[in-house]
Amino acid sequence: MKKVLIADDDPQIRKVLTRTFSGPNWQVLEAEDGEKTINCVKQNYPDLIILDINMPKVGGKEVLGLIRKDIRTMMIPVIVITGYDSMLGKINGLEMGADDYINKPFNINEILWKANNLIQRQIMAMAANPLTGLPGAPLIEKAAAEKIKDGKTFAFMYIDIDNFKAYNDSYGYLKGDEAIKKTAEILKSLYDKYTNNYFAGHIGGDDFVVISSLEQCEKIADEIALRFDMAIKELYNQDDFKKGFIESLDREGKSKIFPLMRLSIAIVTNEKRTLSHYAKIIDIAFEIKKYLKSFKDRKGSLFLKDRRKD
Repeated sequence: MKKVLIADDDPQIRKVLTRTFSGPNWQVLEAEDGEKTINCVKQNYPDLIILDINMPKVGGKEVLGLIRKDIRTMMIPVIVITGYDSMLGKINGLEMGADDYINKPFNINEILWKANNLIQRQIMAMAANPLTGLPGAPLIEKAAAEKIKDGKTFAFMYIDIDNFKAYNDSYGYLKGDEAIKKTAEILKSLYDKYTNNYFAGHIGGDDFVVISSLEQCEKIADEIALRFDMAIKELYNQDDFKKGFIESLDREGKSKIFPLMRLSIAIVTNEKRTLSHYAKIIDIAFEIKKYLKSFKDRKGSLFLKDRRKD
């Protein structure tokens, strides 16, 4: 259930909007002036605010400014109600920090559409990884759960960048971020090719996920591995790339030689075993990833598909 705050000094408008948002998906909060709006926001942290620009005590413009300045409330979507039926009025509302606007008299269906659209955008924004823009952990788990529920065969690939920490320590955080973004670009570039059954996500750090069809998983993993191995040349200086390794400190602070970055891709499927929940998928993926990392002398990225039975 999402909380919507309706802030308007007109009781009739509050009544209409309260009726509009009545139902199991919304909890409606009301405020008839700017002061009560500010207090309500601080006490309830609504998921959406519908705010009249012209309100007593504290005007809507000032209220919106306070909402945007507070780190706890700055991300709350705000729809402003304006009496200006002109492009200038609309622009003013958006320039003040609003996410959208509605004009008086307003259309109920338009308000609901805008409200639901902003809520969904907010969910996606909060769930996406800020560095890569790929879906984050909550959406990855949701996508996997949907595949499990569907009952059809699928493949879950856990992708880890080996030797990333050493690279990050040696080349710095900016180059480390570049390596992460480069990996994300490779995963994104395959959307068009495998559009009907392809999902890419970023768990965090140097860990990524791809969910695909069982039939295409090895082809996809091979393509990701090849593209990554070609792309890393741009990330190293000429001497390090030619040597095939870098010298950096290990976790104990001792100098050590680390190979160039490469991918370990663990492929988990429900082809021969039952995957009843997300945690089981991750456990199996970690087993495969650990096995892949045990090949110390290997060169380049590698993938392995789990072929074991329950």
